[in-house]
Amino acid sequence: MRTDLNLLRILLAVYETGNVTAAAKRLGISQPAASAALSRLRHSLGDPLFIRSGTSMRATPRAQAIIEHTREVIEIIDRDILSSPTFDPATSDHQFTFCLSEVGEVVFLPALFERLRKEAPNARVRTISLAPDVLLENLQEGKVDAVLGYFPDLAAPNIYQQRLFSHDLACLVRREHPLVGKRMSLKAFCAAEHLQVSDGSRSQEMFESHLAKSGIRRNIVLQTSHYMSVPSIIESSDLIVVLPRTVANLYTHKVDVKIVEPPLEIPRYDLKQYWHARFHKAPRSLWLRGIISELFST
Repeated sequence: MRTDLNLLRILLAVYETGNVTAAAKRLGISQPAASAALSRLRHSLGDPLFIRSGTSMRATPRAQAIIEHTREVIEIIDRDILSSPTFDPATSDHQFTFCLSEVGEVVFLPALFERLRKEAPNARVRTISLAPDVLLENLQEGKVDAVLGYFPDLAAPNIYQQRLFSHDLACLVRREHPLVGKRMSLKAFCAAEHLQVSDGSRSQEMFESHLAKSGIRRNIVLQTSHYMSVPSIIESSDLIVVLPRTVANLYTHKVDVKIVEPPLEIPRYDLKQYWHARFHKAPRSLWLRGIISELFST
């Protein structure tokens, strides 16, 4: 037997108010609609459910036997199913997982971690780096809460994205570099020896592609896949490295190096946050995206 669960609301309302008119008013429906619903429920259960006694309706034994279970079912539906879900960062122990490049950790992680510790002190934070095809699957499954950075491959229809700010690249050299003054000519740029960071990031890939299209070749004498060793190498050599400006700014405060503007126009690129459509309305995701937008959006 199948029964419209909304009919149970009629049963409970009539039981608690004692008449169909008052039950209809409580539920915000017309009296004829309430009477018709009660009639359908009587037919479905094969019992009159209520018998008129004076000006009120008295429940039959069948109605009395099911009323407590009816009340429990309605409370569960209203509380756990129909109520709007919420997220309380102050009590959450969720592990927030972000997909970031190595540079992305420098750009986003310090401020993001500090903010999360303040608002969600029991939460944990994890960063990972994934290939685009694996990343899409992890976003869909909720294994990654957000992707931050330059990820032009994340262009699937079910992926949302929000631009945070534009970024650019800069040259970094030791402070007393013999070939470089306040500005650097394209000739000096091409003649100098270069350190190339091949960390798999799309920003470096974009830069290399731009050089190739412009017909510019560099004298690369050192390649590395990480940024960790870059500042000490640049400080103690005459190499030039091209890297994201945020990272370059960080290094100028740690070692004796300086930033020099590239002698050619390099396209700027947008850093964004990405999330999956499955979690677009999820309270935790909404809260997290708001935090990220507040911290980094310009």
